[in-house]
Amino acid sequence: MMLLYFIVILLTGVVGLKMGALSRKGTVAAIFTGNAIAYGFGWKGLVLLGVFFGTSTLWSKYKQDRKQETERIVVKGSARDEYQVLANGGAAAFAGVMMAMFPSLWWIAFFISALAASNADTWASELGVLAKRDPYHILKLRTVPRGTSGAVSMPGLLASFLASLLVAGVGFFLFDLPFTLFLVITGAGVLGSMIDTIIGATIQEEFYCETCSLKTERTVHCGVGTTKIKGISGINNDVVNMVSSLCGGIACGVWFL
Repeated sequence: MMLLYFIVILLTGVVGLKMGALSRKGTVAAIFTGNAIAYGFGWKGLVLLGVFFGTSTLWSKYKQDRKQETERIVVKGSARDEYQVLANGGAAAFAGVMMAMFPSLWWIAFFISALAASNADTWASELGVLAKRDPYHILKLRTVPRGTSGAVSMPGLLASFLASLLVAGVGFFLFDLPFTLFLVITGAGVLGSMIDTIIGATIQEEFYCETCSLKTERTVHCGVGTTKIKGISGINNDVVNMVSSLCGGIACGVWFL
């Protein structure tokens, strides 16, 4: 059965590469992640991973022309590289390996919640920037440019909730979970997304481009190196996404205690 899973995952990765949703190294990372999830959760895990990857890809391509200004700030484009893939799917892949070794409802809940958090953060990022009004910084409580780390908007918050609800709902039916756990997973996914925002507002790296006077996540902008003005070195968007996903999984796991 794992051979069949591998073939399906491989074909999906190739399609993602051809569509521009994955880079070459991102495709390799996606194949690794998918197999780890299939190892522990079988076809059900792959369906849930497909919900995350499919909807995330859809929203990343949605109204791309209106996201051009945002792409000057954020460090990543619509094609996910290996770091993005592992940041969003690494916790779920880890849960797959642990589920194969130590089968438990705890790992199922962790897996679904981690994906719910990643999905919530992705939807919030991709749809929040399309809001008619500029977002508010969660700590400064004033409007900031779209794409700024630590910014929130009502459409983004709604997208975050719906994204978590979708993953939790699909997981609820696939794994025949208790309804209470479905609610907990939904909340854990939203919480993970909010933690992403808080970290982005506080300790995530932020740089300044002397050429165009823009605050950005990029270390190189307008063809020259940027100056770090905030955050802890090494705490970039990928690290924040990984922490967000882990927190979503752990938050649900705490419910069992």
